[in-house]
Amino acid sequence: MRPAHLLGSLALSTLAVVGAAGAAVADEQPSLSISPSPGTPGESVVVSVSGGCSASSATATSDAFTTSVPLSTGSAGIYTGNATIRRNATPGSHSVSVACPGGATSTYTITIGRSTPEPLGVRGGLGGAQEGTTGTDIAIGTGLVALAGAGTALVLRRRSRSGA
Repeated sequence: MRPAHLLGSLALSTLAVVGAAGAAVADEQPSLSISPSPGTPGESVVVSVSGGCSASSATATSDAFTTSVPLSTGSAGIYTGNATIRRNATPGSHSVSVACPGGATSTYTITIGRSTPEPLGVRGGLGGAQEGTTGTDIAIGTGLVALAGAGTALVLRRRSRSGA
Protein backbone atom coordinates (compact mmCIF):
# COMPACT_ATOMS: atom_id res chain seq x y z
CA MET A 1 0.00 0.00 0.00
CA ARG A 2 1.34 3.43 -0.84
CA PRO A 3 2.11 5.90 1.96
CA ALA A 4 -0.49 8.36 0.61
CA HIS A 5 -3.22 5.71 0.75
CA LEU A 6 -2.09 4.61 4.21
CA LEU A 7 -2.21 8.18 5.56
CA GLY A 8 -5.58 8.80 3.94
CA SER A 9 -7.05 5.62 5.45
CA LEU A 10 -5.61 6.49 8.86
CA ALA A 11 -7.07 10.00 8.70
CA LEU A 12 -10.53 8.75 7.71
CA SER A 13 -10.47 6.06 10.42
CA THR A 14 -9.51 8.62 13.06
CA LEU A 15 -12.24 10.98 11.89
CA ALA A 16 -14.82 8.19 12.03
CA VAL A 17 -13.85 7.19 15.59
CA VAL A 18 -13.78 10.80 16.86
CA GLY A 19 -17.10 11.55 15.13
CA ALA A 20 -18.73 8.48 16.67
CA ALA A 21 -17.44 9.37 20.13
CA GLY A 22 -18.75 12.93 19.75
CA ALA A 23 -22.15 11.62 18.70
CA ALA A 24 -22.24 9.30 21.72
CA VAL A 25 -21.52 12.20 24.06
CA ALA A 26 -24.10 14.39 22.32
CA ASP A 27 -26.77 11.67 22.75
CA GLU A 28 -26.17 11.54 26.51
CA GLN A 29 -28.76 14.05 27.71
CA PRO A 30 -28.88 15.08 31.39
CA SER A 31 -31.80 13.56 33.26
CA LEU A 32 -33.47 13.85 36.67
CA SER A 33 -35.52 11.25 38.50
CA ILE A 34 -37.08 10.84 41.93
CA SER A 35 -37.56 7.59 43.79
CA PRO A 36 -40.18 6.51 44.54
CA SER A 37 -41.92 7.96 41.53
CA PRO A 38 -44.38 9.53 41.58
CA GLY A 39 -43.72 11.04 44.97
CA THR A 40 -46.67 11.87 47.19
CA PRO A 41 -47.17 14.86 49.50
CA GLY A 42 -45.28 14.49 52.79
CA GLU A 43 -43.07 11.72 51.41
CA SER A 44 -39.28 11.62 51.46
CA VAL A 45 -37.76 10.95 48.01
CA VAL A 46 -34.29 10.50 46.56
CA VAL A 47 -33.47 13.00 43.82
CA SER A 48 -30.97 11.71 41.21
CA VAL A 49 -29.42 13.75 38.39
CA SER A 50 -27.12 12.30 35.76
CA GLY A 51 -25.14 14.50 33.39
CA GLY A 52 -25.32 18.23 32.85
CA CYS A 53 -22.81 19.19 35.56
CA SER A 54 -19.13 18.60 36.20
CA ALA A 55 -18.80 20.09 39.71
CA SER A 56 -18.60 18.04 42.90
CA SER A 57 -22.03 19.24 44.07
CA ALA A 58 -25.22 20.87 42.84
CA THR A 59 -28.51 22.17 44.29
CA ALA A 60 -32.05 21.21 43.28
CA THR A 61 -34.99 23.52 44.02
CA SER A 62 -38.69 23.12 43.38
CA ASP A 63 -41.97 24.47 44.69
CA ALA A 64 -42.80 20.81 45.42
CA PHE A 65 -39.91 20.42 47.92
CA THR A 66 -39.89 21.73 51.47
CA THR A 67 -36.34 23.13 51.08
CA SER A 68 -33.51 23.33 48.56
CA VAL A 69 -31.86 19.94 48.08
CA PRO A 70 -28.06 19.70 48.19
CA LEU A 71 -26.88 17.10 45.66
CA SER A 72 -23.52 15.37 45.92
CA THR A 73 -21.87 13.23 43.29
CA GLY A 74 -20.70 9.67 43.70
CA SER A 75 -18.14 7.60 41.84
CA ALA A 76 -20.56 7.01 38.94
CA GLY A 77 -20.99 10.77 38.38
CA ILE A 78 -24.65 10.71 39.46
CA TYR A 79 -25.77 13.48 41.79
CA THR A 80 -28.10 12.39 44.61
CA GLY A 81 -29.85 14.04 47.54
CA ASN A 82 -32.87 13.55 49.79
CA ALA A 83 -35.93 15.78 49.51
CA THR A 84 -39.26 15.94 51.28
CA ILE A 85 -42.33 16.75 49.22
CA ARG A 86 -44.48 19.47 50.80
CA ARG A 87 -47.65 18.15 52.43
CA ASN A 88 -49.72 20.70 50.50
CA ALA A 89 -48.07 20.00 47.11
CA THR A 90 -50.69 19.65 44.41
CA PRO A 91 -50.73 16.46 42.35
CA GLY A 92 -49.38 16.87 38.82
CA SER A 93 -46.25 18.22 37.14
CA HIS A 94 -43.74 20.41 38.98
CA SER A 95 -40.53 22.03 37.73
CA VAL A 96 -37.19 21.24 39.36
CA SER A 97 -34.19 23.52 38.75
CA VAL A 98 -30.70 22.10 39.23
CA ALA A 99 -27.95 24.68 39.69
CA CYS A 100 -24.36 23.64 39.16
CA PRO A 101 -21.68 25.93 40.67
CA GLY A 102 -19.93 27.76 37.85
CA GLY A 103 -22.34 26.27 35.33
CA ALA A 104 -25.78 26.70 33.91
CA THR A 105 -29.07 25.86 35.55
CA SER A 106 -31.03 22.95 34.10
CA THR A 107 -34.80 22.59 34.47
CA TYR A 108 -36.61 19.27 34.68
CA THR A 109 -40.18 18.12 35.37
CA ILE A 110 -41.33 15.63 38.02
CA THR A 111 -44.77 14.27 38.77
CA ILE A 112 -46.38 14.41 42.20
CA GLY A 113 -49.09 11.81 42.85
CA ARG A 114 -52.08 11.94 45.13
CA SER A 115 -51.52 11.16 48.78
CA THR A 116 -53.29 8.17 50.22
CA PRO A 117 -56.03 9.23 52.63
CA GLU A 118 -55.65 8.45 56.30
CA PRO A 119 -57.85 5.53 57.32
CA LEU A 120 -61.03 6.60 59.09
CA GLY A 121 -62.13 5.20 62.41
CA VAL A 122 -60.50 4.38 65.69
CA ARG A 123 -56.94 3.16 65.84
CA GLY A 124 -57.27 -0.23 67.47
CA GLY A 125 -54.67 -2.22 69.27
CA LEU A 126 -53.32 -1.10 72.61
CA GLY A 127 -55.68 1.85 72.84
CA GLY A 128 -52.92 4.40 72.95
CA ALA A 129 -51.24 2.76 75.93
CA GLN A 130 -47.87 2.77 74.22
CA GLU A 131 -47.58 6.50 73.68
CA GLY A 132 -47.68 9.09 76.43
CA THR A 133 -48.27 6.77 79.41
CA THR A 134 -46.06 7.66 82.37
CA GLY A 135 -45.41 5.96 85.70
CA THR A 136 -47.54 8.63 87.39
CA ASP A 137 -50.50 7.78 85.14
CA ILE A 138 -50.18 4.10 86.03
CA ALA A 139 -49.91 4.84 89.78
CA ILE A 140 -53.03 7.05 89.70
CA GLY A 141 -54.98 4.40 87.77
CA THR A 142 -53.89 1.65 90.16
CA GLY A 143 -54.89 3.80 93.15
CA LEU A 144 -58.35 4.49 91.68
CA VAL A 145 -58.95 0.79 91.02
CA ALA A 146 -57.86 -0.08 94.60
CA LEU A 147 -60.11 2.66 96.01
CA ALA A 148 -63.08 1.37 93.98
CA GLY A 149 -62.39 -2.18 95.21
CA ALA A 150 -62.19 -1.02 98.84
CA GLY A 151 -65.42 0.96 98.48
CA THR A 152 -67.22 -2.05 96.99
CA ALA A 153 -65.98 -4.30 99.81
CA LEU A 154 -67.17 -1.78 102.43
CA VAL A 155 -70.64 -1.49 100.89
CA LEU A 156 -71.03 -5.27 100.64
CA ARG A 157 -69.89 -5.74 104.25
CA ARG A 158 -72.41 -3.18 105.57
CA ARG A 159 -75.22 -4.83 103.60
CA SER A 160 -74.38 -8.24 104.99
CA ARG A 161 -74.44 -6.89 108.61
CA SER A 162 -77.72 -5.07 108.21
CA GLY A 163 -79.38 -8.10 106.64
CA ALA A 164 -80.54 -6.28 103.57
